This record gives sequence, structure tokens and C-alpha cells, in this order.
Amino acid sequence: MPGKLSRTTALCAVALTLALATACGGASSAESASDPDTLVLGLIPNENAASLNASYEPLADLIADASGKEVDLQVMTNYAALIEAQRAGTVHIAMYGPFSYVLARDSGVDISPMAAELYEEGGNPSYHSYMVTRADSGISELADLRGKTVCFVDPNSTSGRLYPLAGLMEAGLSEGDYTERFSGGHDASLLAVRDGECDAGAVRDLLYDEVLPEQEGIDHDDYTVIWTSDPVVNSPLAILNSLDPELRDAITEAVLERGNADALGVDDIAGYWGFTEADDSFYDPIREICQITEAEACETG
Repeated sequence: MPGKLSRTTALCAVALTLALATACGGASSAESASDPDTLVLGLIPNENAASLNASYEPLADLIADASGKEVDLQVMTNYAALIEAQRAGTVHIAMYGPFSYVLARDSGVDISPMAAELYEEGGNPSYHSYMVTRADSGISELADLRGKTVCFVDPNSTSGRLYPLAGLMEAGLSEGDYTERFSGGHDASLLAVRDGECDAGAVRDLLYDEVLPEQEGIDHDDYTVIWTSDPVVNSPLAILNSLDPELRDAITEAVLERGNADALGVDDIAGYWGFTEADDSFYDPIREICQITEAEACETG
């Protein structure tokens, strides 16, 4: 039915097989792949699936209205699953982190950015990564993390791994100087720090400042921010180039013109105001950080 939004949230680990592609909403022909009955909007697991699904519903409703199609929100198991889902064509539109987008694009996934997140109307399309510790830890700077356990979000996370890794290198620490753990989510990293499982954790500023404190069990009084990164280019909403050009144009136009809190009549979309134009070159600073860190996760094969 045109404009109808399917509310299904799937935790879908994607393999490049026909059976799983079909299970995740994949197309069985070139025609259906370019103009599917249902559009799948894939999300990375920044926080728990239920709250993430709800926070993106205004955007999903907008895309449904602009395309005349059902929109199925799918929260993926991790960043790699989202990349492979777009490679397989089972996720048509994806909300990436900047690093995971670069990994997808540079490894041959046929996608283009539609837009980048914008915190506020007319603002700069950038954000920061934090490194946080327990307030009572006695840790005051990155150099103090030698011999400690550091929680990262995911090997393919921008604010949850790549930029903090560069910060640790600048502080004189190599990867062997601390023990790293991957929590799977920004909220999980904070909880691991709070509970003493990690001495420090990496987290995106917006999630730490505004989104995560609304979740039960997370209180800013439990933490201290010991490091803030240089500006990071904002996350992209990327679309498959294989979709019908008129469909791509209709969705892109709607997102850029009406994909904001004011037009949609909501407080925010997943914690940010809306979207602004972006192209692939906008993400070249991520490629430069990869050259600096030589992080294994930057290798695209």
C-alpha cells in the first residue's frame, strides 16, 4: 500500500546467499531490485534496537510518503552486516557512520551519499568523538590508559574506534599498550565503563550528550570526558545506485527538503535536526585518518 510504513525491526546478520537475501527483503530480478515494493532502511546499532527504531520512524515515514512504498526499518547486528547487506542489495538505503560508509564505498559497494546529518539548521555538518572514564577512576588523559582496558564500539566505527585510535597514537600509545574490547554499541561502552569492565570507552558526542542519558542506567555523573577529537564529518544516508533513478531522485529530494525536525513536526530525528547535501568527496578526511592510523579495519581488500 502506498505510504504505508512497516514497523518491523530485524536483527539481520547478512551473508551473500540468495536465501538470506530473500529473507531480508532482497529482490529476485533486476526489475524488482531497481524498483522494489518495499524499501529497506538499514541502521547501525548505535544504541538498543527498540529506541533506535523509534527514533528513525519520522525519517522512514517521510521516505514512505515520497516513494509511495512500504519502508522496513532494520537494525543490523553490526557495521559489517550493514555493509554486506548493501553489497547484496538487500538494504536499499543505509544510515552509516562516516568510516563504515568509506569502507563500503571503497570496497566496491555501489552506493552514493544522499545527505549528511545536521545537528541544527545552518550548523556545521560535523561532530566529535569522546573518550570517557568513570568519574572516580583517577584517569585524566589518554596517556593514563597505558596498561588499561579500553572499550571501543566496533572495528568499523568512526567515533567509536577510528578517531579514538588516532588520539591514542598521538598520546604515544600503540595498540599493544592497552587491552581493547568491542562492546557493540555506544551505550554498551558506557555501561562497561560504569561497571568497571573497561577503564575507558569511546562514544559519539551527540549520543553521550543527549541521547544516552535518556536511557535507564546511564547517568553523566558517573563519567568524566578525558578527550575530545577534532571535528568529524557527519554520518551519511547512502542509497543504492542500482535503484530506479526517478525513485532515487524522489527520495533524495524529500530528505533534503523535508527531512528535518521542523518540517516533520518532531523534536529531532535520532537526536539531530535534519540533513544537508553531501557527496563522496565529503568523506575524504576519513580516508586521511586511515592513512595516519594504518588501522587494520581500513583495509578494504
